[in-house]
Amino acid sequence: MSNEDPRESDRVERGSPNLARLVQSLPENEPDGSDDGTPDAAAAAVAALARGEDAESPAESPETVSDDTEPTPTRTTERRDVILALDIGGTKFAAGLVTARGELIDRRRVEVERDVVPEAHFTSLKGMLDELVESAREQHNARIRAMGVGSAGPVERNLEAISPVNIPAWRDFPLRARLQEATRLPVFGDLDAKALALAEGWLGAAQGHSNFCALTVSTGVGGGVVLNGELLDGATGNAGHIGHVIVEPGGRRCGCGAQGCLEAEASGLAIEAITGRSPTEPTYEIMQRTGRLVGVAAASVCNALDLSLVVVGGSVALGFAATFFHSAQVSLDEHVQLPYSRGARITPSRLADSGPLIGAGAVGWRGLRRARRGVR
Repeated sequence: MSNEDPRESDRVERGSPNLARLVQSLPENEPDGSDDGTPDAAAAAVAALARGEDAESPAESPETVSDDTEPTPTRTTERRDVILALDIGGTKFAAGLVTARGELIDRRRVEVERDVVPEAHFTSLKGMLDELVESAREQHNARIRAMGVGSAGPVERNLEAISPVNIPAWRDFPLRARLQEATRLPVFGDLDAKALALAEGWLGAAQGHSNFCALTVSTGVGGGVVLNGELLDGATGNAGHIGHVIVEPGGRRCGCGAQGCLEAEASGLAIEAITGRSPTEPTYEIMQRTGRLVGVAAASVCNALDLSLVVVGGSVALGFAATFFHSAQVSLDEHVQLPYSRGARITPSRLADSGPLIGAGAVGWRGLRRARRGVR
């Protein structure tokens, strides 16, 4: 067993957590130093990976996390280490400060402008980050150790370049290099839905599960898959991009060029194009249809990868609430008939709108840990 402190900081803070809508802390039983390949060991590895620990390293159990409605900037006399977390979505950029326990202590957001040049997007993003850097120093007495970024895809590994389908101005945009230049911080990145998978396995609805899928149904649709306690990367880092599973053969043309992708039929932008209404003003029928299509895609993934849990977040899914999730579960039940996939379930993200930033924070902590060990 390693004698290193499992966290990047020399000391794990024990102050009162202040995290919006977070309803569950880390499991009481942490890994005991053995990685025997059992489901429990693999599930513990998911949580350890998100925290930036080695799976074989022990860690303290945090105190119970409160269910505050919004992080409130507070001045603390004890210095703490944080990750500057960034979420690149289709309609907004969001950023926050995330501690080694997954506490989101501050956050900002800016809307993504339409029909602007690439540099205009980055200027808007940088202004938001500058505010948080100042807040970390002045409000929170915090030291920013690195940046963690979750981005809509497709992406190149570690976000060397990104081409979010719903941000047309950014095609092969060198995000990681630009962020490093702007912040002078180490930058670690991944797909946004893969970041959410880390967050849900660490602090959310997938705690204790070593095999699951996380989906985001928002402006676009993304996914991340954890198998045997390992977050799948794939050859280019785009594994789990479930938004491009075909759910309506011959259906609407997707931004990727194919027809009938889940993203082309069930994303926020697709709903607006199909109905002429904002996804914040849905009809009952569109909520049912969106849930049904997500259930079809989830069934394909559960059947292919032997999964029994799909965690769904994103503004569209969570906004459509019970109607969406009931329709998705009915559709899933209809399409998972194999002995190993029968009984699979769809559940909402427990981290709500904090999940993407907590996930980006997890990407940052994981990146720091890997850098210390010389792992890319």
